[in-house]
Parts: sequence; structure tokens; C-alpha cells
Amino acid sequence: MQRGNRATSRLSRLPWLLCLAVLPALGLAALVPLADRLLARNQARALLEQVRQELAEPGGGSPAGLPAGCRPGWLLHLHHRGEELASWGDIGGCGVSRATATAGGFKWIGRGVTGGLLDVQCLATRNAYLDGAESLSLSTRLGTNLGYKWSLAATVPFLYNHEKVDSFGVEKEAYLPGFGDLSLEVTRKLGITNAHTLTLAVTAPTGAHDAVRRGVILPQRQQLGSGVMGASLTYEYTRDFDWGLMIYGGTLGWGGWENSVGDFRAPSLSGYLYAGYLLGPLVPSAGLTVTGRFMSDRERHVTTMNAREMFSIVPTLGLEWSSDYLAVMLSLSTTLSFQRMDSWTIGLGLQTSLF
Repeated sequence: MQRGNRATSRLSRLPWLLCLAVLPALGLAALVPLADRLLARNQARALLEQVRQELAEPGGGSPAGLPAGCRPGWLLHLHHRGEELASWGDIGGCGVSRATATAGGFKWIGRGVTGGLLDVQCLATRNAYLDGAESLSLSTRLGTNLGYKWSLAATVPFLYNHEKVDSFGVEKEAYLPGFGDLSLEVTRKLGITNAHTLTLAVTAPTGAHDAVRRGVILPQRQQLGSGVMGASLTYEYTRDFDWGLMIYGGTLGWGGWENSVGDFRAPSLSGYLYAGYLLGPLVPSAGLTVTGRFMSDRERHVTTMNAREMFSIVPTLGLEWSSDYLAVMLSLSTTLSFQRMDSWTIGLGLQTSLF
């Protein structure tokens, strides 16, 4: 019995150990752009001093039309340093970044892949809860641009949920695979450089919300869908820097009304901040999402949250790699409430552009 208590105690400390590992990593990621800016400033000063010395040296050989002693070789040196300078069109809010919300709080914020008629994103995630339940998800997002300012997209998730349920006093394993709720979204880009976006998303109740396993109706989080329509409105602003980009955004979510089995998902308001550092084809990133619910969720007409559980924080770490035809993202996030760490999620995403 004492051995079981010690094991439970170690398990209860595990969330906080993971938090202590994730939060310093987020802090270090936030310091990377500052260090890079300082390094770039020192390199610019050294380069400027080199140019001044070249201009001060007398001598011929200057191209026609340039003052004597002016040697433009340093311009060519910039191009062949191996650190290509991205044009304005290759930075976040100016058209190349695929800053789209996906499952598990993960977000594409790097250069991504564009140019085709149909943008395809696939994200596989594993969401593990501390009580042993888990959910595997494969979300496919198909999007297309309607001119320079408008875009449409549809997301189809396939889920495989696993949880232990109480079946007439006996704990049994329950598995539920199937398609989740279909999501349709329309996005409007605002501003001269499209740095602002406004997205309206609507979910259709295509996933099962009253599935029965082991003779009982599965819990709400185990179900594939909500059983009712939902909607969300997201505003997002992308700010570009010489070292990368930062994304500020907020989402107002409405989970719909109470479904036929008495489950209800409360409306919520989220704010998030992501920062990505451009390092050639790689984009390491860090993000933080804060979510508050206006009321408690209900399951079978019974309130399932206390006041502390209605507020959550989700830190996220990500790494993206992109080429002309394919982009890959690896992300890790965890959901924290005032009482504990509720779950952690790992995701692997692929992105391409067809036709």
C-alpha cells in the first residue's frame, strides 16, 4: 500500500517537473531574437568600418561613374556570405507565412509552402491526460485563396480515443475511432501588407456525440463530436522583425447549445502570442495561449468544472522546416490549470501546395 502511495506521489509531481522543464525553454526561446539582434548589430558595425576603410584607401580600378577609391566589392560579399537576406515578401505577415490555427493549439508560423491552387496541411497529434486517457488525431486541412484578400478552408479530423470507463461498477477499457466535427472557415486579410487577419470558423456536428461502449455512454471528452453546431471568431496580427516574426491573436469561441445527452461546452475567450525565429529553412518557435471560460462545461446536465479549472494556460514549443515543396512541423504543448497540469500534446505536421 505504501509502495502504491509513493508511486502516486511521484506521478502527481510529474506535471510540475514537466512545467519546470517547459517554462525555462520558453524563456530561452524568447531570448534568442535579442541575442541575434545584438550579433547582427555588431556585424553591421564591423562591416561599416570595413567599408569606411576601403573608401579611405586611395587607388584606381574604380568602376566608371563611381568616385575614386569606392570599391563595391563589399556588396558582392554580402550576397555570398551564405546568409541570404529574405525579401519583404518572405516574412510572416507579407504573404508567405502560413499562420493558421490547427489542432492542439499548434500553429504554422514559418514560411510554409504556397504557390499552388490547393494548400494541404496534415497534422497528427497525440493528446495524453494524466488520468490515463488519450486521444490520437489526424486532421487534414484543405485551403484555397480567393484573390489577394480572401481564403477558404475546410478541416476534416479523424480521431481514435481511449479511456477507462465505469461499466456498472467495473472499470473497463473503451476505444472509439471515427471522424470528428467538420470545420469550415473563411479568412479576410486586412492592411496593406496583409498583416491583420479575421477568420470566422463554423463546425458541423458530423462526429458522434452519444457513442456507447461497454454498455455506457462515453464521457464528453471521449466523444468524437459535440452534437451541435459551434463557431469561433479569430483576430490575428503578424509583426515582422529582422530576426523573425511575432503573432498576436485572440479567439472568441462558442461551443453551441446543450446536446441531446446533456453535454454542454461553455463559450470561451482565448489570447495567444507566438514568436518564430527565422534561421534559414528552420523556424524554431515558442507560444503561449491563455483561455478563460464564461461558465462551466456540463456533462449529462452536471457541472464538470470548478472556478479554477475554467482558466487554463497552454505553453507551446515548435520547430518548422520548409523547402519549396514541403514543410514539416514538430510541436509540443501542455495544458495547465490553477490546480494541475491536465494533459500534454505532441504533434507532427506536413504541409504542401498542389496544382
